[in-house]
Amino acid sequence: MEGGWFEGVRPGDVDGAREAIESGSAESPEDWPRIAVESGFVGSEEEYYSVLHEVSVAVTRETVRERERADDKQLQQPIAAMDD
Repeated sequence: MEGGWFEGVRPGDVDGAREAIESGSAESPEDWPRIAVESGFVGSEEEYYSVLHEVSVAVTRETVRERERADDKQLQQPIAAMDD
């Protein structure tokens, strides 16, 4: 991934952001919050972290759903605890 996970993702597009996070990678750490603000993806670093949290939770929920369908019940309790 050349840019941040948010590159090419429309603000508010949680599914697009989830897909970008699941399929992306970076060779080295960057100042992603600053880059997201400078690119216009978000208005502030606080907003970046809010969006990142929302998308991370969405990715986690989808992963758990997939595991539940695969009958892997060991993940259910820790993930339910994360929601609390």
